[in-house]
Amino acid sequence: MSRIVVLGAGYAGMRAIKFLQKDLPASDDLILVNDSPIHTEKTNLHEVAAGTIAPVKITYSIEDVISKRVKFQIGKVTKVDVDAKQVLFDDGTTLTYDYVIIALGFRSEDFGLKGASDNALPLYDIESAEAIQKHIEDQIKHYAQTKDENALNVIVCGAGFTGIELVGELTRSLPRLAKKYNTPEPKITNIEMATQILPMFDQGLATYAVDFLKNKGVNLLTGAKISEIEPNAVVYSENDEEKRAYGNTIIWTVGVSGSDVIADSGFDQKRNRVVVSKNLNLDAHPEVFIVGDVSAVMDPDSNRPYPTTAQISLKQGEYAAKNIAHAEKGESLEDFSYESLGTVASLSEVNAIGEVGKRKLKGYPASVLKKIITNRSLLEDANFGTMLKKGRYDIYH
Repeated sequence: MSRIVVLGAGYAGMRAIKFLQKDLPASDDLILVNDSPIHTEKTNLHEVAAGTIAPVKITYSIEDVISKRVKFQIGKVTKVDVDAKQVLFDDGTTLTYDYVIIALGFRSEDFGLKGASDNALPLYDIESAEAIQKHIEDQIKHYAQTKDENALNVIVCGAGFTGIELVGELTRSLPRLAKKYNTPEPKITNIEMATQILPMFDQGLATYAVDFLKNKGVNLLTGAKISEIEPNAVVYSENDEEKRAYGNTIIWTVGVSGSDVIADSGFDQKRNRVVVSKNLNLDAHPEVFIVGDVSAVMDPDSNRPYPTTAQISLKQGEYAAKNIAHAEKGESLEDFSYESLGTVASLSEVNAIGEVGKRKLKGYPASVLKKIITNRSLLEDANFGTMLKKGRYDIYH
């Protein structure tokens, strides 16, 4: 009998436990560890932050969707001791394993930028998303008393997936709040260091996204390098000239890194991501599998690590589980192989851009695809009942 421990119940961890349930004998001991009793569909956090959807819509109880054979343990991991085959927790307890899948996810990364940790609101989990939503509404709500123009200015730092999807949702929610509290129209500024947003998309689709957001009144600043976050302003340079964008709500979506448990465990890492073998484990400790946002898996085509996306995390969780089953049977492990099923970025409830193979989608068809992806994730990682409760069905209207 073996004990298999999965650390983290995000996309990779939930997919891993699903396959472990199916592939391993009943005599094996399966333990899933997470610091919260709920799973969050983190690709939809921007909707909660903007206030266009309730938090309950993108979360579900982990115990409601896992098999009874899986022991679910709530705890905060502080270290993984690979030599002792132990997981250490903040309450001083430990957990031994024969195999471990480390899928501890990401945290917001401010790269040590002056003022970022004190003056900007990060977006990385359900609590931070709710804090952003509350902060925005409080600023607009109290505008009648404060008459502070900056209360109506929202600045989003970063124009990657999260930043652009958040800006798109804000173009929906801010006008509603203005109407609710009878204020002038709030303003949205998006600041990005790169000269082009969404470079992973075809130029035509990226241009479509830019035009859509600008038509919604978004002030999109590209080629703008942020140097400091002040209490109510973002300091940036444009053509070597220092400038400021003023606003009482400053949201940070510039970057992420893996869980700090990675560095604290002494792994060879960069930004808390560990380069793993083609089998997703460590050469020196083949019983240790590292997947998701804490893993760096090399793409043989580019010789660079695959990007950290939910889609890749799901596939890694599946491969890690299957390879543990192979290892238990004395079989050869499978090399990780990944082929993208497509990429979609939401711009609003009924607008998005997407690429599926050679097909390029924009507008309503792309938004439908985004919702189908959400429903599929709920079905495969949770169950049919959860999909019915949490899924997106306005696509059929």
